[in-house]
Amino acid sequence: MKDWKITVMGDWGRDESLLAEADVIAAGRRLLESLPDSYRAERVELGPSLGVRLREVLKRAEREKVVVLASGDPLYHGIGGTIEKLAGSGHLRVIPCVTAFQRLFALLGKPWNGASLFSLHGEEGTLPWRRILNSSTAVVYGDNRRTASGIAAELLARFPESSSRSSAIGSELGTDREKVYSGSLAEMASESVPALSVLVLFPSEVTPGIPLGLPDNEYEHQNRMITHPEVRAVVLSKLRLRSGVLWDLGAGSGSVGIEAAGLCPGLAVCSVEKDKARAEQIRKNAEKHGVSSIQVFENEIVDVIKTLPDPDRIFFGGGSAGLEAAFARLKPGGILVATAVLLETCHRLVSVLPEHRMELLNLNISRSEEFSGGQHLWRAENPITIAVFMK
Repeated sequence: MKDWKITVMGDWGRDESLLAEADVIAAGRRLLESLPDSYRAERVELGPSLGVRLREVLKRAEREKVVVLASGDPLYHGIGGTIEKLAGSGHLRVIPCVTAFQRLFALLGKPWNGASLFSLHGEEGTLPWRRILNSSTAVVYGDNRRTASGIAAELLARFPESSSRSSAIGSELGTDREKVYSGSLAEMASESVPALSVLVLFPSEVTPGIPLGLPDNEYEHQNRMITHPEVRAVVLSKLRLRSGVLWDLGAGSGSVGIEAAGLCPGLAVCSVEKDKARAEQIRKNAEKHGVSSIQVFENEIVDVIKTLPDPDRIFFGGGSAGLEAAFARLKPGGILVATAVLLETCHRLVSVLPEHRMELLNLNISRSEEFSGGQHLWRAENPITIAVFMK
């Protein structure tokens, strides 16, 4: 039984004998209805209870010839990936076809090398609008909740300056209802297209850029509980960001973690904030800035870090309680950056983990403020102590 296989076909014309000899053909209703009546196989519809149906089909594949039909490349956000998780790659045979986006580029006569791919198919989370718009060429897969035209409208709402960006939509690609639309992003947002659609954005000189030290008013925050822009920029530089896991401890508004995720798309951020209202602000701020790689934990730092994945980087903005415990979880080569305003916390940063401390600095910022008669003076803010530790 160990050598059984389940075949997933994206390119049906490659080997029609597999369909002719199959005992079971499983697919969505639309694909099953497109099959000729000549095939002898039992037809199993993979409907809403997909996981249950797939497990049933996999069990039958141990003793029968089972073919699962797909469209495009089944291993790109497709059913092939789901089956691989359930059965393992050793039991999977894939016959791929071109993806929907490859077909769209072919219809447009445009090269797609260097394109950044985004899939919102089956996703209900945050639209990574900044990453999409910062991409030279972006391809975005939609579904029945977020069609390509709806995604275009969301992008425009976040960054109206992109309204004239050259774009295209392909709908129902690979079917006899296939249609391609081309024009500006604003024009694509006004189109009415079916659920099965793909949005393409072509290169533009006008992009939202990468967030670094955004003004405080770009974030919801409470009682100035936010790392201010200049401090945020210095902290992010000291963290030396890379792909992996960042803990943002005592996250407040979440601004450091949000900008870190914006600067480093391969970074997963765990934001820890014990105050419920502030934790909700982090979620809203992440949504506003199109950052989907942030997970918010409402708890005390010392309690929650026991359950978090090992970090590659840590920002400690919430006092110093639990700093040593957090550092103990840091991966070798990892960096922890901590900030302090209170004298007591500053003293703690001076004395803690001296053998691992790489740097200790004090940041003083003064802003001009109108005094009288059009004259200005400097108004000093509280100095910030920044400590940098390496494992």
